[in-house]
Amino acid sequence: MRRRFTGALLAGLIAIGIIAGPASAATPNIAEIAIANGNFTTLVTALSCTGLVPAVSDPNASLTVFAPTDAAFRRLGLTANNVCRLPKQLLTNILTYHVAGKKLLAADVLAARRIKMLDGLYTFPSVRHGNAYIDWYSKIVATDIVASNGVIHVIDHVLIPYRLW
Repeated sequence: MRRRFTGALLAGLIAIGIIAGPASAATPNIAEIAIANGNFTTLVTALSCTGLVPAVSDPNASLTVFAPTDAAFRRLGLTANNVCRLPKQLLTNILTYHVAGKKLLAADVLAARRIKMLDGLYTFPSVRHGNAYIDWYSKIVATDIVASNGVIHVIDHVLIPYRLW
């Protein structure tokens, strides 16, 4: 069922023009990479139901997305089938806490003491036991997935803005 839903979501996004462009060798944007990957169906669904897909598709943007995997969302009991049941404002706050308003490659992330996110709050990168983390608990498991409008770093836990604790 998840594959049908993801396929339908992708078809719908293409149909309404959120994901557009010629079939060329051009670098895909952040949304296109997330949709094509298959490990971010919950994230893509959450972006869709909050109306944030255009923000991560914007060709004029320069963003860094700390993208939680489906497994990260499952740790909170969330899947593509139920994530949109969360209040829209709560989900929007969580998602915008995963995005920085500038492109930061892995070296830039690790060189920063703090990173301002789109929601106005800060995340705090750190290195422990040879692993990179964001906000002390979310391990960065893959880095520097370059998109036409920024970069994606894959994380293993959903970041929760401290104002929601």
